[in-house]
Amino acid sequence: MKKLLLGFAVLVLLASCTSPTKITTVHSTKNLAYYEIFVSSFYDSDANGSGDLNGITEKLDYLYSTLGVGGIWLMPIMPSPSYHKYDVVDYYNIDSSYGSLADFENLVSKAAELKMEIIIDLVVNHTSIQNPWFISARDHLFAGTCGQAESYCDYYNFSTVPKAGYRVLGNGFYYESLFSADMPDLNLDTPAVRDEISKIVKFWLVKGVKGFRLDAVTSYYNGNTTKNVEFLSWLKQTVKATSPNAYIVGEAWTDSVTISDYYKSGIDSFFDFPSAKEDGQIVNNIRYQTGQAFASFTAANLARIKAASPESINAIFLSNHDNARSGAYFSGQIEKQKLMASVYMLMPGRSFIYYGEEIGLKGSGVDPNKRLPMIWDSKDNTGLTTAPIGATYVQKLDQGVKQQLADKNSLLNHYRRIISIKNNYDLITMADSELIKLSNPEIYAMRHKSSTEELIVLHNFSDKIINIDYDFSAYKILEKINNSDTSSKTKLSNGVITIYPYTSLVLGLK
Repeated sequence: MKKLLLGFAVLVLLASCTSPTKITTVHSTKNLAYYEIFVSSFYDSDANGSGDLNGITEKLDYLYSTLGVGGIWLMPIMPSPSYHKYDVVDYYNIDSSYGSLADFENLVSKAAELKMEIIIDLVVNHTSIQNPWFISARDHLFAGTCGQAESYCDYYNFSTVPKAGYRVLGNGFYYESLFSADMPDLNLDTPAVRDEISKIVKFWLVKGVKGFRLDAVTSYYNGNTTKNVEFLSWLKQTVKATSPNAYIVGEAWTDSVTISDYYKSGIDSFFDFPSAKEDGQIVNNIRYQTGQAFASFTAANLARIKAASPESINAIFLSNHDNARSGAYFSGQIEKQKLMASVYMLMPGRSFIYYGEEIGLKGSGVDPNKRLPMIWDSKDNTGLTTAPIGATYVQKLDQGVKQQLADKNSLLNHYRRIISIKNNYDLITMADSELIKLSNPEIYAMRHKSSTEELIVLHNFSDKIINIDYDFSAYKILEKINNSDTSSKTKLSNGVITIYPYTSLVLGLK
């Protein structure tokens, strides 16, 4: 099939849970996998205990050549008083604990050499209470001088009476702050605020970022879908005016039907929260061995997305910085952990990997527990960061990146293979997709078809050997993904596929 080759790393001999095979790192303009990084916990380049941008630059070869991802999503990098940095003080700079603007420019430059994309978190629902805009607005409000030019009073939402989502400011005033007292909400109806957002977007695009992850889009107007979609449409147009090919992905933590309404904004992607998390569709359908039910859900979800915005694509993930880590979803059941990876990486859409997910990093409970240090070498602390303030979880991971690379059956080596397969088949994401209805409830079966090509993706969600009730005589096995010890026994003979437990296949026409 025709592939869009943006980058090509040397062929790597990968001893995975399958027989040894050569892996080519191929990156597509549409189908690439993204890697989400909490900078503070990723890699410490200067041994001060904090991860930094230079640490990411040092690890670009791992991300691109070893793992095979083509994009990076950086969680907030702008100056902030918190550990998580979702309360921005200065939208035009880098937090000093992460480095400097020069360090960021160097990271972007080095990534560009590899044809890797970098997107950054754009947090415009709220700012830090320490942001100069809010300080000025509060002072002018108290002084009764909001009428003065650049008082910033209209940047925020104030009230003289208590309201839902508002907190006491003092002097008889209240301010809207839906998430936290430290995060006052911006007034997105104010033209000056939108002008400011336009400047922020252009500033970072000129710096070389390839797009944005939009935080908390359902809270822009506190659950008002119509107004949120209007603002997102404006924001999309603003971003694309500077960079037409910029990628925008939004966080709409809600149900699939509501998310499809948000796609009417024309935003490129929204995260597929219903499929993700420890209680989401992927995990539950693996748990109950109902692959066809998940395929039906996926097909219906894709249809809703395409009906709302034909050019948009889904954004798929297992866990992120707000969820218990996926390494614990099926703890001790490596075949199900590998199946999870195979399922979400081979769904139509862009796949997002949370840092450490590929090695089974664990963490749950309070948010800092979900952002624990990346383990590069379980026997060497070089580059190891300190845990975020407030973390209480004791990491339960015996093997770091180095050890897992040396283990042919490791989760990391499985991720390397499945990402390579994802990279090689643009058709899975870019073609029309449809459910294949089977009499086998355990089997996920989806067809991906263009005018000239066709692929079928199959997963056995069960612990049973199954003869699939379908005529596959026109197909051949292109990829056999060994999620379990018996996967290699899976075969296609006389049009019948005998698929072993927890096995995945990619088929193509003969």
